[in-house]
Amino acid sequence: MQIDLSSLNLSLEQWLLVLLFAYILAFVLLGLTKGRKYFKLYSSGKEVEYFFHSVNVTLTLAGLSVTSLALFIGLGIENLQRFSSIILFFSISFVVLALSSNFARFPRRFYTFIADLFADVGVLAIGCGFLVFFVNELPLSYGLILTYGLFITVFILLSGLDLYKYYKYWSLFEVEKTEKSTV
Repeated sequence: MQIDLSSLNLSLEQWLLVLLFAYILAFVLLGLTKGRKYFKLYSSGKEVEYFFHSVNVTLTLAGLSVTSLALFIGLGIENLQRFSSIILFFSISFVVLALSSNFARFPRRFYTFIADLFADVGVLAIGCGFLVFFVNELPLSYGLILTYGLFITVFILLSGLDLYKYYKYWSLFEVEKTEKSTV
């Protein structure tokens, strides 16, 4: 059975939403499959500095999302439906960035991983919101469209590398734990 992607006829906004959900799903599945043992054994953040997560940065980005959201609502108050997909992306961004800052306050590694994931999704949603705005409202601004399209592409590539590094790190961790238990 083959799936013909060309018959889906999804708009740019729908493809970007699929991208956001696939991004979340990939990291959550990796955390549940490979990271689960690590999170159980090293539950608190005191043993090893796993990664740095700044609550202030995510709250600042959440503020940017709300400001952008207010700007776009203000621009199209008489025709709000025209900006609905842009408002959706900035709303997603605000929600996940605010959740990220709250998850980062907990000292457990699992919560820090989720906070990092939500922060990345928030930044990606901001980029998606601006890309949709420039494609829909300023279709001749190729420089801006290319800038945000390139940002999303590079962000996804770097996130893929991050996903691979998590996978390799957690795979090595499982091998080390197996070797220690046999000795």
